[in-house]
Amino acid sequence: MMQQINLYQPMFRKQSVVFSAATMLQAGIFFLFIFLSLYAYQTAKVKPYKEQLTSLEAELSQLSSQVTALEKFQKGNSKSKLLENEIEKLSNELVQRERISKILSSRTFGNSSGFSSYLESFARGHVQGTWLTDVKINQGGAALGLKGKTLSSELVPIYLQKLAEEKNLMGSSFNVMELARVEKEEGDPEISFSISTN
Repeated sequence: MMQQINLYQPMFRKQSVVFSAATMLQAGIFFLFIFLSLYAYQTAKVKPYKEQLTSLEAELSQLSSQVTALEKFQKGNSKSKLLENEIEKLSNELVQRERISKILSSRTFGNSSGFSSYLESFARGHVQGTWLTDVKINQGGAALGLKGKTLSSELVPIYLQKLAEEKNLMGSSFNVMELARVEKEEGDPEISFSISTN
């Protein structure tokens, strides 16, 4: 008796395995490696910001303790030494401006013709610590304008007094004056001044 076996039946066909256990393990290890790499990259990227945050928190704590100490100190002292120094400085500046105003209102300046004599007078009246940045001579010498800078407001009246003694400037009346403090980055402030006859 013969028995026939059909080898084309599904049970006898070779089954293809789509994902074997080894393939699944390799894929899992690959993705685990990717996630660990991303985590390490993000941690390294965030680390400087965490350090900066820690530093800023320490600075904030230090500044708040300084503010608290200053508040306690201010309660103990009714007047601040810094404020007193600023008041004294501004008072001195006011006195200097009044002196300049008196010199300008005394009308001791005069007129002269030509501009080279004016420049000579400005040069002869030079005071150490002051310098001119702009000179304007208009209307044949009837309208004059000077702009300059000085290291101290006390030097401006001295400079104006020297100019008042110049023969070429007698008859000129400087009646517009401006003083302004210009803060420099490297140190003491400069004072810019501007005077003109109109």
